[in-house]
Parts: sequence; structure tokens; C-alpha cells
Amino acid sequence: MDDNYPNIEYIFSTIIDNDESHIASIHMNQAINGVEIRNSAINVNVDRITGSIISTSVSIWDNLSTSSNATLSGTELNLSDAINILYTQLELGTTPLDLQSMEVEQAFDNHVRVLNIPFTYDHTLLARKVYIVLGEGNAELVWEFTMEMSKDFLVVCVSIDTKKVINLLDLSNHATYRVVPISSPNIGHYSRATYKDPFFKEYSPLGWHNNNSKKFSDTRGNNVIVYENSDGDDTIDNNKPINGGKQLKFEFIYNEDRKTLEENQSAAAANVFYVVNILHDIFFKLGFTEANGNFQTHNFSGNGKGGDAVEVRISDRIGENNARMDVGKDGVKAILRLFPFTLSNNKIERDPAFDNQILIHEYSHGVTLRMVGGPDKADCLRSTVEAVQLNEGYSDFFAETLQFREGINRNTPIRLFEYVIDGGARKYPLTSNTKYNNLKYSNLNSNIYYGALIWSTILHEVFWNIVDSFTNDPDYFLTDKKTSFSPSNYLAIRFVVDSFKELPCEPTFIDSRTAYLSAIEHSNLKESHKKKMKCLAWNGFAKRGLGVNAKGADKNGKYKNDFTMPSECHKYKDI
Repeated sequence: MDDNYPNIEYIFSTIIDNDESHIASIHMNQAINGVEIRNSAINVNVDRITGSIISTSVSIWDNLSTSSNATLSGTELNLSDAINILYTQLELGTTPLDLQSMEVEQAFDNHVRVLNIPFTYDHTLLARKVYIVLGEGNAELVWEFTMEMSKDFLVVCVSIDTKKVINLLDLSNHATYRVVPISSPNIGHYSRATYKDPFFKEYSPLGWHNNNSKKFSDTRGNNVIVYENSDGDDTIDNNKPINGGKQLKFEFIYNEDRKTLEENQSAAAANVFYVVNILHDIFFKLGFTEANGNFQTHNFSGNGKGGDAVEVRISDRIGENNARMDVGKDGVKAILRLFPFTLSNNKIERDPAFDNQILIHEYSHGVTLRMVGGPDKADCLRSTVEAVQLNEGYSDFFAETLQFREGINRNTPIRLFEYVIDGGARKYPLTSNTKYNNLKYSNLNSNIYYGALIWSTILHEVFWNIVDSFTNDPDYFLTDKKTSFSPSNYLAIRFVVDSFKELPCEPTFIDSRTAYLSAIEHSNLKESHKKKMKCLAWNGFAKRGLGVNAKGADKNGKYKNDFTMPSECHKYKDI
């Protein structure tokens, strides 16, 4: 190096011995007065046996000039002031930084780690001094900060001379998806939208295309794997995920005039991958965690069993006119199968991959089956008629309420799965308007889906009582949103998920009512809110006949309505 570049200062970065060959790789950086120039690189490969140079790669700067004021005594920018400039100029917050609370520790090489940083994801950042070369050979001395934000991994340089942010590099590998928003029922009458990195950082810390051992550029990741199965076999040997390329761009064309499902297969895979992944993150937020048996290849907390990401088979021609979620106990992969539908009046083949209500309904079966009775059972909602009705009813409830959005209210008739089945799959819509749905607890019989409709109707009343009485947020589940309060639509659903942990195996409707009320009672809300929410819930149950004195099936299979509420809830009787 000295012979070929006599006027260049350099410092060693790393020396790597290759265990599988006799080559040693030496990495160096150009430097000025012992300080690295970041955008420089010198690589030398050496034969470890002979000591001879095999190859070199040199990217350096000649005839550099440095900022004249950067190192003058008394003018150098200190670390805390540089952090304050970073915070202010990138508009990372509105309140002044508490610079005194920050702590500094040695990290590695010439980096220090700064603790108690309020604006980064993990409340730390790495800092070091380096030179970067900008423009016509001018080397600028900077504070370089490396920091993890909620969705980005940034390297930012603050000039010690000008005291300004002069360079920003985003190391993140962003993914984009052209899909039907999770809050929209289906592609039939709703527009697709493009989302960039819609994952929830806390619940999918590596994003959706990384299972902690491998990164993917297709519809595979830690939470879900999406394959096509248009050949209709029962294995995945010849079936492939859909590739988004190095840019992770899942923005595929949707042709509504297509003749077969396969023509829109890429768009279908992207939609399913987005919906099932965001459901993973949403339900994690709602309490379906790794410890409670959620679906992940790798469990980051060490709780629960991994190896059970959901495997989705789209365009699955092994069946028709159905969708199915096969769920075993924690650690056993779940399989979601989406069969073509031909139940529309014109008999045109419809793809359930574009019906978000179906995707929510089916995925929700995994939540209820894993949580009721504990993650090592997954069979507590499969045997008795009422338990199976509850299983289906809970899934219908999630399909409605996770799509709470602007423009709908409790009296809006919600028909489920009408994209694939004209008129919807249930006899009546979900609505509080008894002109369209007058079902009561006493209408229960042995029909599974009729019972499911009754249970989801009852929960519909409870949900809307709570939503209408407290502050709600229709966009809460669309993005990784941090708020200073829990909106009422989140709480009303959260109580359902929490109630699963209190349900007995093979529960009844009355058991489920009791568990919901108990979930409110054991929440961390203040007492006045608990009392009000319990009464609002009682009002919803009682409106549909599941009041205090409701009775389960007698020897003739008849159920008895009751419309009364506890005495302490009397003032909420006529809300």
C-alpha cells in the first residue's frame, strides 16, 4: 500500500480468515489524522500460506481538503449538542430534549452508545466521528449517528463545521404492497391502496420477510407463507410463493375481466400476504401473543413454541366454494386453504383471496382455537353445538369489527362474504336495526351458522354500545399507531380476546357472556370506566335476550330469553 499510495493514510477495519480456503481478507479505510473517511474502502485478499497478494480493490480519494473550522480549538461541536441538532432539524419531536438525562458508554471500535434517547425505537443510538467526502473533494468532519426508528434504520451525519444535518442514509429494505386495505371488505366495490412497510414493529420486529434465519424476497416470512395451489394437489412441492424482487415490490396488476383466478394470482398472493400478516400484528396487539400460542416460525420472546407460521394456499383447486383454517396446538403449523367460489348469480369464478372478511374470519379461528383452553389443546371449540357456534360467531364478529371504519354505524347492515356469495353467507345482516335482524338468544337451535349469527349479533350490540360511548379511532388498526389512550373500538375487541383465557373448554353462550364481563372487570381501566363498560355490555347482552336470568337449553333444546340487567346498571337501560 505504501509503495502504490505513498500519500494516503489508512487504518485497518477487519481481517477475516476464511475457514474453507487459504485466503485472508484485509479491509481498510482511508483516514485523515487517524479518523476514518466513511465513503472509502481498501480490500486486499492475501494467500495465508505464501503471503502473496491475490487481489486488491481500492476506492480512495486524492487531493482532499478538509473543513477549515471543524477542528479549531473551542469551536468543535460536542456530542449532546449534535444530538440536539439532529433532533431539531429532522423534526423528530416537539418537546425540548433533556440532554442531561443522556448517558454515554463505550460500544465497539470508535463508536459510543448513547442511552435514554426518547426519539429512537430502542431509546439508544450509536455515535462516532468520521469524515465524509461531499462535492469537489471536500472532506467534512461529522458526528455520524446510527439509529433504529419505528420503520427505518437511519445513518445521519451532522457537520461539526456548519452544525447542520448534511447526509442521511436509510439502510432499511422497504416493502410495498398494492392491496385491499384491511378495513375494506373486498375488492368488489373497494379500491386497492399501496402501503409501504405496514408491519407493526413491536410485533414483527424484523418485518414480514425475515424469519430470523433467512430473508425472503417473496411471499414468505416469519408469520405467513403464501403459495399457489392451482394444480390441486395436497403438497407444496411444485407450488411457489410470489416474488416481489429485490425491491420487495408487491404491486401487481389486478384484471377484473380475467377469465381464470390464475391470471390475478400475483395480486391475490400479495393481498393475502398483507392481510394475514397485519392480522398477526393486530391480534398480537390484542393479546394473541407468542406465549398464548400465536403463529410464528421464530418466537422472539422465547415464550411459546415456534415453527408454526400460517401456510396459505391460494387458488387451491383441491376444493371449491369454501375456505378452511386447519389449526393444531402451538408449534404445529396452521394451513389456510382458499378454494375458488362459483356461488355468484352469474357463476363467475371468484377468488376468496380478495375477500378480506373471509381472511379475517378464517384467521380468527386460529386465535380462538389456540386461546380457549390454552395453546396446547386447540380443541375446546370443536365438540358441542354451542362451542362450535361460538367458534364461528367469534370469527364473524372479528370480520365485522376489525373493519370498523368511517361511514358505518350500528344500524348499517353488514353482510359477510358477499363478494363470493351474492347476498352474503348469513341469513341476516349484522345490524342493530331489528327490522333487518331481530334475532334473540331464544332463537338458538342446532344449526351451526344460525347460532353463529346469533352470537355475532349479540356481540355486535355490545361492541357498538362501547364504541358509541367512548372515543373511538377508525384508523387504529390500519397502521402501527401509538396513541395516548386506548380507543373504544380497540377495547371492545380486546375484551373478547381477553375473555378467551377465562372460558372453560366447550363453553356455552352464558359462559361467554360471563367471561366478557370478567375481562372488563380485570382490565387496567379506572373503576368508573369499568363500571360503565360492564353496564354497556350488559345492555347489549340483554337487548338480544342474554340478560341476567337467561336460561340455557332445557330438555327440549329450548333457550329462555331474559332482558333484565343488574340493578346497578339501571340508568343504562335505555341507551
